[in-house]
Amino acid sequence: MDKCTVVTFLICGLLQCGFVSAGENVTKVRLMGGDEPTDGRVEVFHNGEWGTICDDDWNIDSASVVCRMVGYDGALEYVHSGKFGPGEGNIWMDSVLCTGEEDNISDCPFNGWGEHDCSHHEDAGVRCNSRRIYGAKSSVSSGELDFLRLKPPRGQRRRILQTHGFVEILYQNKWRKICTDEWDKNVATVVCGQLGFPTAAPIHGLKKYMAKARKRHNYVLSNVTCYGDENSLKRCSYVVHNADKHNLCEGSGPLAIKCLSPRYSSSGHSRRRKKFSGNLRLKAGASEGEGRLEIKMSGRWGTICHRSFDLRAANVACRELGFGSAKRVLIDSYFGQGQSAVWLSGVQCIGNETSLLNCEHSVLDRRDPDDDSDPHACTHSEEIGVACHVPNTGTHKKIRLVGGRNPKEGRVEVRVKQSWGPVCSDNWTITEAKVVCKQLGLGFALHALKDVYFFPGSENATVIKMTGVNCVGDESAVHHCHHDGRHLQSCGAATHTLTPFAGVICTEMSPDLVQDVPLLQQSIHLDEQPIHNLRCAAEENCLASSADQMIDDPYGTRRLLRFSTRVWNRGRTDFQPAKQPRDWIWHQCHGHYHSMSQFTHYDILDLNRTEVAEGHKASFCLEDTECDPGVPKRFDCDQPGGGNQGIAVGCADNYQYNIDCQWIDISDVKKGNYLLRVRVNPHSLVAESDFQNNEVYCNLKYDGHRVWAWNCHIPDHYDPATIAQYYKESIYP
Repeated sequence: MDKCTVVTFLICGLLQCGFVSAGENVTKVRLMGGDEPTDGRVEVFHNGEWGTICDDDWNIDSASVVCRMVGYDGALEYVHSGKFGPGEGNIWMDSVLCTGEEDNISDCPFNGWGEHDCSHHEDAGVRCNSRRIYGAKSSVSSGELDFLRLKPPRGQRRRILQTHGFVEILYQNKWRKICTDEWDKNVATVVCGQLGFPTAAPIHGLKKYMAKARKRHNYVLSNVTCYGDENSLKRCSYVVHNADKHNLCEGSGPLAIKCLSPRYSSSGHSRRRKKFSGNLRLKAGASEGEGRLEIKMSGRWGTICHRSFDLRAANVACRELGFGSAKRVLIDSYFGQGQSAVWLSGVQCIGNETSLLNCEHSVLDRRDPDDDSDPHACTHSEEIGVACHVPNTGTHKKIRLVGGRNPKEGRVEVRVKQSWGPVCSDNWTITEAKVVCKQLGLGFALHALKDVYFFPGSENATVIKMTGVNCVGDESAVHHCHHDGRHLQSCGAATHTLTPFAGVICTEMSPDLVQDVPLLQQSIHLDEQPIHNLRCAAEENCLASSADQMIDDPYGTRRLLRFSTRVWNRGRTDFQPAKQPRDWIWHQCHGHYHSMSQFTHYDILDLNRTEVAEGHKASFCLEDTECDPGVPKRFDCDQPGGGNQGIAVGCADNYQYNIDCQWIDISDVKKGNYLLRVRVNPHSLVAESDFQNNEVYCNLKYDGHRVWAWNCHIPDHYDPATIAQYYKESIYP
């Protein structure tokens, strides 16, 4: 082995290049973007450049080949759709079809180098078995320098959220320290950021603190120099030590730092993150600290264009949110498209700013993001997302799924003291399931399961450990939701079941329904209809109860508030009905199947939020009525048996005002000032990445003969102070 090869091997051993070198023709592979050394986006080295693999035809056999190449005994799971973030550069391979017996991914059939029809949103990934192959020298992920911890000095108890201590790096399966001669703010800031903390502070009484350290350690790094804007320690400069034996530190001793803890607010059992700044938020992310980045300006939330936005800007944003540094930047609306304003473009940061608005940027102070007259114009398909480093609180160790057919499903069990047991499924909803999937790092909730008798639990784990669970949805753990605590209540009495246990099915991606607000506001009007024209609607309970007494009145009429709705799917996967086709209900009068009993719900409220009239819209035909340019329609119900119902990503389902039940019967409503509320997926029967944007409110004035509607808006797009102004009596003429 020549000197160059030795140097290359040592560098890649530290930085986790993750390739095998059996010969010159062997394709190199590595895993990138994963939170564990066994996970990541698959990247291959070809023609002098790293590139990705498209997920077309990607399967467990191909994933197993990759995992063996990087030194692990096969794959647990194959991952698609850019789960570990979109890669950069070329997409080298597409339609890879391995048998699972190949030694190298390039031995499998595929389309040819660089031949593909994919985007980086379709990058393939893997989750490998943690068992290492004996003698394997390859390594994975983005580097062992990704795994840090703070170890307190002797005599101090290690805490769940450890904020100070000696910095240790997991290298070659052992925790090793960093040699230093003084506390360096830039190094401390980078380490704290990688550990999920926003910033660092000096340790008071450092000499006394250092005196509690042992004199001899296994050191792995020394001479560490950082600028302070790096997102991880591996991006700084350093000298690597021989980690096979004890070595003396030529400086003062091991590096010790103190991190400033993120801020939390507590309310009862709920513990939700309170951001450092109220001007930034993350939306539609499956894990803590990730999502579409949104900024509030003039009381209204909007998105940020990905142009010029890089890792330094992401570091500033993550720290402003109260997290650590950024793991990665995700472009092209990776977390789904926002529907409010696009506020900023051309964001460029040095990296030490305390707020994103302190960075160089262009303000897009208009509400039409598609206006080409602005040189900085940016569409909703170009929004930025970030994934931030967050502290390891260990909450994932207090919960598990058992009995599932795969790691993403099963009966929910929690650990109380030293024993495990199930959670009561009384009042168990998709909101609680969403928190569980997030806590476990398994993405979004697909289904909230009740009375899961078909998921057997662990041995002797039949004693309920948690009852009365009620989550808001943004908690980081189900333990932080409201629950009965130690005073457990009866469970399953209402259903009389012997297995009243909660379960979940988690999924990588989720849809996100958003209404077309301008269309709704422009289409609102009154209509008078004779009762004999509304017999089918009456059968579907689309009229007020007073209509029941006049259904046979040949001269009776009903006054209807009509409007059109257009519901877009701006998430990352298709929206499909809550019921399976075999459970759809045929309505003879209208001649269609109902795939959801209530797809949208309409209410007229007084200014005290008391309902004065209501309506609902069953899913007559849930299909792709229209789609964004270049997006093909996939769902069509004009076929026998109700067809193929759903809403594809980038498509919308339209219900025009002239369709039955597309109204609220206001025949009994008195004149006055009201609010119109339109809710889609009102009972959250189908999982979404964001339920907060499902409602639209409008100011509504009715004088007994005419109606006026204005200020239609999605409340989640505005801050509470701005929204409060919309619901005051003084806003009505």
